[in-house]
Amino acid sequence: MSQRMFEPRRRTPLSLRVSLGLLFAAVLPLIITIIFLQWQARPALVSQANAAMENDAKTRVQLIDAYFGERLLDLQTLAQVPSVQEFLAAPPIPNSPDYQNLALHASFALEAGIYRDHRYTSWELFNPKGQLRLYYPLNTKPLKHGSALIPDDELNLALARKTFISAVYVDPTSHKAAVDIYSPIVQTPQPGTSQQPAFLGFIRTSLNLDYIWNIVQGDLGNNGPGSYAFILDKSGICIANTDPARRFQAIKDLPADLQQRIVQEKRFGSARPVTVNKNPLLAQKLDTNVPLSTFQMPLSGQEAFQVALQTSATLPWYYFVLSPINTVTSVANQQLIENILIALVMALLVALAGWAFGQNITRPILTAVEYIRSNSQTLSSLATKQQDIATEQMWVVDASQIGLQSVQYYNEATKIATHQLRETVTALLTHWNQLDAETARQALERIIAATQYIDQASRYQEASNNKLSTALNVATQVNEQLATGATSAANAATQLEQVVAQLRSVVGK
Repeated sequence: MSQRMFEPRRRTPLSLRVSLGLLFAAVLPLIITIIFLQWQARPALVSQANAAMENDAKTRVQLIDAYFGERLLDLQTLAQVPSVQEFLAAPPIPNSPDYQNLALHASFALEAGIYRDHRYTSWELFNPKGQLRLYYPLNTKPLKHGSALIPDDELNLALARKTFISAVYVDPTSHKAAVDIYSPIVQTPQPGTSQQPAFLGFIRTSLNLDYIWNIVQGDLGNNGPGSYAFILDKSGICIANTDPARRFQAIKDLPADLQQRIVQEKRFGSARPVTVNKNPLLAQKLDTNVPLSTFQMPLSGQEAFQVALQTSATLPWYYFVLSPINTVTSVANQQLIENILIALVMALLVALAGWAFGQNITRPILTAVEYIRSNSQTLSSLATKQQDIATEQMWVVDASQIGLQSVQYYNEATKIATHQLRETVTALLTHWNQLDAETARQALERIIAATQYIDQASRYQEASNNKLSTALNVATQVNEQLATGATSAANAATQLEQVVAQLRSVVGK
């Protein structure tokens, strides 16, 4: 029972505890780093991803604005060409050689416009009443919008001497999206005269939107998997989209008169009204005057998207870049995964190193433990022997005391018997002639009894001597055992000193 009470409680092996300690010391900084990234660096990375989307939208809108700026400059340049102005200022007499010559030189100017950009499909000159005077290419008649060559709202702006870009429509011949660009033609008065600039008419060109669509199409997947882009006009109609199925659909209800004009003009290639897929959040963004903004938007049946909006400075267009939220945070997620993998690899390496290091540390300790266990067993055996020796020593002492008492007793009895024998013999010698036969016989009997008593005392004394001899033998054996125990104790002490030396080498003292 006492052994159970003092038996040490089983603990985790020291090598494993050393490995776990090293593992904890190595992985803890990585865990702190991961927590820091989740708490502070992750929002920064998300903000950086949003900034990248904003920059992407801004850059592409700048390309669009620069492109249309150049196209407007083309019209304004041709509107100032003298041959064009002279042609529109001359009376329209088709059979006149002078008029035909003016028309030829004006057509050269329009042909030069075609070569400015291969996306131009036609150039036309109109008089101040909106009547067609000349077009190029000569073999391609100008495109009608429904039943009219120029829609009424655009004609009113052109006659008001405005330079503008029309709404997007679909060319029924090429099936490409296009716009018409208008610019007034005003005759500059001669210097030093009081003449007012004369309005000679206006110039119009048709331009397909391949360049714009290529810009938008280039945003497909540009901001991560699942990202895309589209452009809405001021009415909320999608005029460009990376997904062709979403083009020419509205995100909000259109006014009835606008739907009617779209149908009459067959603006998008047919007489069908525009399909409406309502998106109140996007519709609300069209009414803001903020040129650049970012926001989150859930799409029906899809995950939430991060959206960057950039408005055009040249056109009433709105450029949207969309990317799934998980794509926006993919950089942060990727960094988190990389840190976790690094932590796992570090944990594995540290665990292996800690195991090896722990083995090197614990090997001398385990050896010392074995020495201590062996010495403990030796000391325990020695204690048992010492206990047996103590018992034997007590027996030797008891036996010696009893033998000594017996020797003292028989010595005293022998003295008494010898004294009586001496007195009896002396009496016989002194009174021998006076003694009768009976008295002499009794005296002889006492002498015989005294000699028997002395003989018996001698035997008892001999037995006591044997016991003392046995006790001396036992004492000799006890002394030998004590010498053996002392040798074992000395050996145990030597081993313990070695154990202490090994333990001191482990702890460095």
